Amino acid sequence: MIISRALVAIFSHPVVSENLAFRGGTALYKLYLPPVRYSEDIDLVQVHPGPIGLLMDALKEVLDPWLGKPKRKQSEGRITLIYRMTAEGGLPLRLKVEINSREHFTVLGLEKRLLDIRSRWFSGSASVVTYRLDELLGTKMRALYQRKKGRDLFDLWQALTTSSVNLQSVVNCFLQYMQQGGHKVSRAEFERNLSEKLNDATFTRDVQPLLITDTAFDFQNAAEQVMSQLLPLIPGEPWQGNTTV
Repeated sequence: MIISRALVAIFSHPVVSENLAFRGGTALYKLYLPPVRYSEDIDLVQVHPGPIGLLMDALKEVLDPWLGKPKRKQSEGRITLIYRMTAEGGLPLRLKVEINSREHFTVLGLEKRLLDIRSRWFSGSASVVTYRLDELLGTKMRALYQRKKGRDLFDLWQALTTSSVNLQSVVNCFLQYMQQGGHKVSRAEFERNLSEKLNDATFTRDVQPLLITDTAFDFQNAAEQVMSQLLPLIPGEPWQGNTTV
């Protein structure tokens, strides 16, 4: 609920809503997919190049009064605000708000989606600026290739099994993001990359703590879905090694 309230606050601010877009796994489950896993952070992208000082001031203006003073981290093309608070019952909580200040482009264009929250703790709504589902999934493919987090495989599998997805559009978005970052990947390279991760405990143990109770997930089945539906659309020959666990 803290994430939802923060999103409503963020995108109700005119400066933020004109300059930042919501992306990542949290965006998928807050705006497009059934909420079957917990979210840990808010990923935002600066959609127009330029100084980011006013945007940071706006974010702190809407978040600090009820979340407290954040710890700030900055690296090349990325600024992170980390808020720590205590929930009812004394449970320590953390909210990470990360702003990508480097990728000022979109493949399919931005859109606004209504986030409407009604609960005993908070009620409110906002039009959240975000990316189309296919583009969000294209960036998920990039994350799946570039990092070792099983949640990326879970998110792609969840979208493939619960939503209407244009597979070619997803892959096109993935390829354009890779090209924009100066990277090129073939079908065989991606298939090998994923196959190796399926045998890596760091990758596989990432998911379980995030799943809502009773959510079933089979890594091998999910990998087979991605390998049979998405990866064949990447240019190049298939990998000649083992493509499943």
